[in-house]
Amino acid sequence: MNSALLLQENSAGVSFSAQEYFLGITQQIMESRENAHVVLPGKGEVYLFPRSNEYHANVPDMEEFCLTPASQFKVTVLGDARGEVAQGAGRHVSDLLWQAAFHASSGRLIESCSIFNIVQFLRWPNLTRLPKTPNIMRICALLTRYPMTIMLVHRKLGIEKSELYQVYSAAYCAGLTDVVGHDHQVAPKVIDTVPDEPAQDRSLFHRLFAKIKGL
Repeated sequence: MNSALLLQENSAGVSFSAQEYFLGITQQIMESRENAHVVLPGKGEVYLFPRSNEYHANVPDMEEFCLTPASQFKVTVLGDARGEVAQGAGRHVSDLLWQAAFHASSGRLIESCSIFNIVQFLRWPNLTRLPKTPNIMRICALLTRYPMTIMLVHRKLGIEKSELYQVYSAAYCAGLTDVVGHDHQVAPKVIDTVPDEPAQDRSLFHRLFAKIKGL
């Protein structure tokens, strides 16, 4: 199968646009460098302070919040004002971008990414306070050590593409990834350069993940 057909097979119907969700609103505010208040009536609110990479959220159900169409949100530019929300320390906006992309993804790949990008994770996400998938530790362990395409991760670890798309989209939007190249051919020989994952490592990841879920 040539690369064009492979791209069509693996991309059709599995991508999403950030602009359709709260994720796109957050990205636009961060790019504008303007403090802003984002409200979803009856569902919660988020204050964003781009110049300090900080946010404050009062959102009972973050998944519902992030899956709501962007058109339903109200955005108010605050200028230099912080108001009462300035009391107390906020969280780093990368955590918010991870959550927004993770939930909006629903197993799809964000449009700005390609299954042929050769990527590496720069660091691990904070799995104690962010939404995660069952195999996220295996994915992070592999991609923090070896740069490779998402399709090769799928073949190497035997993990569903939807789970990989969700984790990669979240990591990409949170600024945790580095695109080191582009592989249109997705050469199978690249897989052979990465050692197989030992069975004991898989067992360890499952135990650690179970412990994290209990925190």
